[in-house]
Amino acid sequence: MSDAKPPSPISWAPSQWWEGDDGQWSTFDLRVGSPEQNVRVLPSTAGSATWVVTPGGCDPPSSTCTDARGGIFNQNQSTTWKDLDLFTLNLEQNLNHNESGAFGLDTISLGLSNATAGPTLDSQIIAGIETPHWYTAVFGLQQRPMILDEFSQPQQSFLSALRARNLIPSLSWAYTAGARYRSKGSFGSLTLGGSDISKYVPTNISFSLASDVARDLVVGIKSITSTYNNGSVSSLLPSPTLAFIDSTVPYLYLPEDACKAFESELGLVYNKKNNLYFVDDPLHQTLTNINPKFTFRLANDKSSDPSVDIILPYASFDLVLKPPLRSNATSYFPLRRGNDSQITLGRAFLQEAYIITDYDHQNFTVAQTRFDDTARPNIVPIPWNATVAPRVSEGLSRQATIGISTGSAILASLLIILALFCTFRWRKRRSATALTDRRIGSDALHEVTPVPHISIQELGHKSIPEMHGTGYHLELLDGSTPSGSGNDLTELADGVETPRHPSFVPGTRDNYGQAADASSRAQSDASGDLLKDAVTRRPSVGNGPRKNATRSSHTTQTSRDTRTSLRVTKRTTRTSSQTRVRINVNKALPSIPQGKPPCHGSHRSSGALLGFKLPPIAYECNRSSLAHRTISEAASPLSPVRTYATIFDVEEYQDSAIVTKTEYGSF
Repeated sequence: MSDAKPPSPISWAPSQWWEGDDGQWSTFDLRVGSPEQNVRVLPSTAGSATWVVTPGGCDPPSSTCTDARGGIFNQNQSTTWKDLDLFTLNLEQNLNHNESGAFGLDTISLGLSNATAGPTLDSQIIAGIETPHWYTAVFGLQQRPMILDEFSQPQQSFLSALRARNLIPSLSWAYTAGARYRSKGSFGSLTLGGSDISKYVPTNISFSLASDVARDLVVGIKSITSTYNNGSVSSLLPSPTLAFIDSTVPYLYLPEDACKAFESELGLVYNKKNNLYFVDDPLHQTLTNINPKFTFRLANDKSSDPSVDIILPYASFDLVLKPPLRSNATSYFPLRRGNDSQITLGRAFLQEAYIITDYDHQNFTVAQTRFDDTARPNIVPIPWNATVAPRVSEGLSRQATIGISTGSAILASLLIILALFCTFRWRKRRSATALTDRRIGSDALHEVTPVPHISIQELGHKSIPEMHGTGYHLELLDGSTPSGSGNDLTELADGVETPRHPSFVPGTRDNYGQAADASSRAQSDASGDLLKDAVTRRPSVGNGPRKNATRSSHTTQTSRDTRTSLRVTKRTTRTSSQTRVRINVNKALPSIPQGKPPCHGSHRSSGALLGFKLPPIAYECNRSSLAHRTISEAASPLSPVRTYATIFDVEEYQDSAIVTKTEYGSF
């Protein structure tokens, strides 16, 4: 399939008329309705709709008024007219205009006749006006749709309709207002979808469209200077400002301080009532003789670079007001005072400036107009690299777009796979952890984990420099127990072995629950909730089974061990409240403070030794065996409670500990 030929730009020929009540402006021919009625319009860089003067604009009707206003459109004579209603024109409201128009839809054709080959579009938005404030018909160049009110559907602009029908190569236009004062008169130039490069001085500077679609052609005026034939230069803009380029109005609205600078420099007199500067004959003659040139330096905003200079001769400001604005023709300088929302460069500025607007790329260019009577039109489409300097592409090529899309899809797939993999691993690890916890719960009595040997730095008032491998049982008592009858431990030699309990049989599993006494069980139940993290210290487990250990008056033997080890496991369900401990000391214990111990009851002594807290200790005292109690006071580094005992290995960590009888004391 062959590629379709792209459409060409539309060069709209001027009407060859100079008209207007506020100056001499170059207009363009337009045909409206069915049958066609000819009118002449002035392009509006701010509007979207087409305004035509209706019969009410010349009342009483006269050919003079009809010609002066560029022709009359009578909607009652058009068979294709579709009336909408009366609505506000909704244009230049910031300049205190609030006129209304009779809106409707009808056919519009460009040019004076079919011979000009201008396109014809039906159902275009049209406003019939009668107000003298807009003396000449207006043709909107904006691409935005026209919204009449909140209940109406947006109406497509003429430019957008051309592009939608593929009648122009791009959503763009180029325009200069024309200059009656130049040579034999230079008519305006208007191109839709392109520009005429014979009409301007090429420039590589473009500006971005503002975000406000109602005021999008905004430039920064960095400076305004006046230059005279003798070479002197004066500044007329005290500070940079932003301005909207709008051909709908002829005036330049500038800040008040800038207007005062013009007044001082040129001798202008401000007319507050009309907000205008009228020029009498003597002043007009003076300004004509000195012929100052005004240079407007424009940039994208008030402070950015680069910039472009647009030079306007005094003749571009030498305009005349005619009826109905003034009863007699009056010269005026098209300058008005404005606030920040009104700063505007109007049609007078566009006599010497050529503006190219590209809505597709959201930028526009302002260039110096070229006046060359011998130059032939050279229409080129927009975008075109000769119009402005080449700029960085704002889009991506098709290959780059495909590559980015493919890469993004692959990356997204990999991320999804990675997420699923991580989720699977996490669930698998979580299941394994739960299974391990269950196994630990059932095998905690079998499995112990060795931990590094922890040396004891202090025990009571004496230090223990060395731990031997043989362990002995020691009673755990509190500080209120008095000294015995001289049976204090002085030193425990290596290799000394205590006799085993007769019920201890190597190779069997511990089973303490059946023989624990009632007092121990009660103490164990009361203390169980306090021990959430079980820290178990065990010696090396023997080869044989262990039978039930009962609380009795005989001694208990521990297995011989060549070293002391600490073992830490997770706390499991307790089967007994009795704790078997064995210690290794090689230094005499300190003397025991004197006092009466508690009897016939239970007592708690809690503390922390070797970096962990001990469970409460339950016991019953026996007055007949007080002499055999030997204790050592050890200050806990982790608890303010002082605990009496030294424990190096614990075979089973229980909710409560019952200290068994040893060879050094008995209950």
